Amino acid sequence: MENDELRDWYLALADHGKQVFLALLSHNLTIQGRAVGLNCLSEGEQNKAFKGLNELQHQISGHIAAIGVGRDRYSDDVLWDICLIREAAAHGLSGELRHWLEFTRSRNVWDKAT
Repeated sequence: MENDELRDWYLALADHGKQVFLALLSHNLTIQGRAVGLNCLSEGEQNKAFKGLNELQHQISGHIAAIGVGRDRYSDDVLWDICLIREAAAHGLSGELRHWLEFTRSRNVWDKAT
């Protein structure tokens, strides 16, 4: 699936669906964190990956909470383009984020989340 198609799919979700998707994505990214800890990366590579995953978790959890309480938040397209895609790229995690975005979407729970 192309990034634009996945992005458009996410943007079309109702807020509740976005919350569920982001919560599942956050959960799935913890698996990536475990993999980073187990992989034979240099200390510098490992630190960069952990910092990137921490920033992604921060952005995702903040967005979930903001949707839930109805407070100001980044627009959904800014969350996607800047807070997720660019942040992952800055930390060398683009492929991993893409994998988990696609995996999370494939869980087929969206009819229950909207």
